[in-house]
Amino acid sequence: MNNVVPVSNDISAAIANAPIAPVISENDILKFFNLDRENIQDFSITHAKDGIAIHVRLNSKPHICPVCLQKSQKVKDYVPKRITHSILNGQKCYILYDARRYQCPHCRKIFYENNPFSIGGQRVSITTVYNILKDLKEPTETFTSVAKRHNVSKTTAVNIFDKNIHVSRRPLPECLGIDEVYAFKSDHSQYVCVLVDCATQQVVDILPSRKKDYLIKYFELIPEEERRNVKYCSFDMWQTYRIVSKQVFPEVTCMLDRFHVVQELNRCVNRVRIETQNKYYSTIKKLKKKDESELTYNERLELDNAQKHYYVLKKFNWLLTSNAGDAKIADPNIEKKYNKTLKGYYNYYDLYDYMIADDPDLDIAYCLKYDMNEFYRKCTYKNAAQKLDELIIEFRTCQIESMSKFANTLVRWKPEIINSFIIIKSTGKRMNTAIVENRNKTIKLIKHSSNGYQNWERFRNRVLLCLNSDELININFTEGRRY
Repeated sequence: MNNVVPVSNDISAAIANAPIAPVISENDILKFFNLDRENIQDFSITHAKDGIAIHVRLNSKPHICPVCLQKSQKVKDYVPKRITHSILNGQKCYILYDARRYQCPHCRKIFYENNPFSIGGQRVSITTVYNILKDLKEPTETFTSVAKRHNVSKTTAVNIFDKNIHVSRRPLPECLGIDEVYAFKSDHSQYVCVLVDCATQQVVDILPSRKKDYLIKYFELIPEEERRNVKYCSFDMWQTYRIVSKQVFPEVTCMLDRFHVVQELNRCVNRVRIETQNKYYSTIKKLKKKDESELTYNERLELDNAQKHYYVLKKFNWLLTSNAGDAKIADPNIEKKYNKTLKGYYNYYDLYDYMIADDPDLDIAYCLKYDMNEFYRKCTYKNAAQKLDELIIEFRTCQIESMSKFANTLVRWKPEIINSFIIIKSTGKRMNTAIVENRNKTIKLIKHSSNGYQNWERFRNRVLLCLNSDELININFTEGRRY
């Protein structure tokens, strides 16, 4: 190296005063910029108004002509280039590089020398490109936040992503989970269909529509031999998924996810609660139309009782639908706490009794819901069919309309509910779409963080890059659009 100018006084002082050992050497600084001492003609670091400037000129050496493949060492001229470099966090940094141009003596072709900073004529360093793509693997990051951190424009960050990230569909797995999430609005659909390998928890692909015709066309483009790999398919109560699965997967066993069955049942229980709550609300509304002085003693008692029941049904409705509520209702020994509205000491066991005191429909609805939970908790594949038939009869004979109608749901999805008790050999567990719901949450986070996407390919690539931890970042070293 002919001339290596020492780094600026500020940086030298920071290095000298840093409580680390050994002290950072000049060679270490060169490595930050992917440089070797023997390849540098000039190198210096200076402060400028808009950041730290790295001045570099490389040594001249023979280059191969890209046209005739002959060696050339004839220098035509130098072209100054400014390359953004994000090696320093929180401080703008750029490389002022005197790019040497060679001229081939055989074919007269003029071409640039190879450099360790950037690809072709790009104005952003390879290190910056990699750091931007690495940051975009985090679902909470946006193109704007990443661009600001690495001192490039948002458009540059988007162009870097579009050029380098193209995620392919993964092979269809043995255990396929299908679900949808409201994350991308297009002319064809408002839902994104998510395909997940429930065994490895990796996302196979995401699709811009969950409609039957689209899904059938998508899967039929995949070779039948690969589609035969799908042995089990779990989904929610969207009828299209059952139709498509049976049509495109020759050897599939369809399963209905437990979460969605229980969720539908909780809606039925909640309707019973709301009907009971509305009865008390009607009483409150009717009695409050009168002046308080006009109310009789019995009417005041009735109003007070209605207000308390309405309060309990409104505030503690979760006791009827959540699994946490099941445990707390079952234990009468939980510590009691004073309730100002009810003017007494109550625990969750007492509050449940208060709910059903004047309306046994709530008690019946909750008991049916509890029986359904016990069905999923205790049954096996061998006795699931028999127990499910008993449950159907139990719901069918119920006098509560909304609970009785739930029997139709159980009948309609009976084979898929029974199949959900199958133990998958490869995992040793029952199959469900819990992992799909988890991935849906991340997809929503990506959408909300960026205030939505309008480009489907960009959205798809971003989601797959974020969700699959083993998805590698491959930088495209071919010349193309500048950024």
